[in-house]
Amino acid sequence: MINSLGAFLQEQLRVLGWSRATLATRSGLDEWTLEGILESPVLPEWPQPDDILGLSRALCVSAREITLRAAEGCGLSVIGGIEHNEALMLATNDELMREVRRRLALGARTGAYLTSTGQVVADSAQSA
Repeated sequence: MINSLGAFLQEQLRVLGWSRATLATRSGLDEWTLEGILESPVLPEWPQPDDILGLSRALCVSAREITLRAAEGCGLSVIGGIEHNEALMLATNDELMREVRRRLALGARTGAYLTSTGQVVADSAQSA
């Protein structure tokens, strides 16, 4: 079993170029709580609702994404989640716009554009 939430947060820190202190400040989590999430092989306890919302807002991802990863990190079976197309149908306009803004900001910062979760593809100018 792997702490899926901790692994996800570590990846987001790497992609965004943030330190743990930056994530703690932007999410409102104290550094002790954040360290427990990032370092534990299994989540020590279920994150508080305010922690889930804080991480969601800081990273511009849905609270559902954080919740599913927390469930996996606690050892609960999350059967396949939902399909990408189904997620788009369930997303609100605000969630979709946050994701577009997040991807544009990442693209502007890194010179690459995030086309799907965990995948960075160089823009067409770099591939030419």
